[in-house]
Amino acid sequence: MSAWNPALISINPATVWPPEMAALTIKQSKNPLFVMGSLLNDIPEEISEKSLEIAKKRNIKVVATGGSSLTLSKLNFNAEVIGVIELINHLKDPEWKGFDGQGNYDLVCFIGVPYYLGSQGLSTLKNFAPHIKTLTLCRFMHPNADMSYPNISYEEWVDWLTKLIDKLE
Repeated sequence: MSAWNPALISINPATVWPPEMAALTIKQSKNPLFVMGSLLNDIPEEISEKSLEIAKKRNIKVVATGGSSLTLSKLNFNAEVIGVIELINHLKDPEWKGFDGQGNYDLVCFIGVPYYLGSQGLSTLKNFAPHIKTLTLCRFMHPNADMSYPNISYEEWVDWLTKLIDKLE
């Protein structure tokens, strides 16, 4: 028996939005942040590689949470390390200077954060950080994100991320 997961059961099915829309959102962002969570340690490495490719194409600051720094270090990538709850608390503060001293972020992308943490963190940002837009690149829908997409198969997810990377050119 598994626990109830609102990402897997929804009264209102989500509509699929194209990778072009996510790419446009990322391109228009002036100071984006990419949060990579612990689930990257449990899924095929190609997802981590694609995530890093997205970050590198747009020079997005990467933050490792929940031990995802293990996977990122295997890929020879150094990221800031912070707990996701602590990060959410910082992001709520519009005066926070960020990791690089350039000010708070205007777009926060999430991938690999466990659903129960991601859902609550996104809800917090939605209600207490109107200065930030959120984008999830996970394969399950996050209704509290500004941009998310419905539950999709692993193959569709890889294809979607590949198309997103291509549109970031």
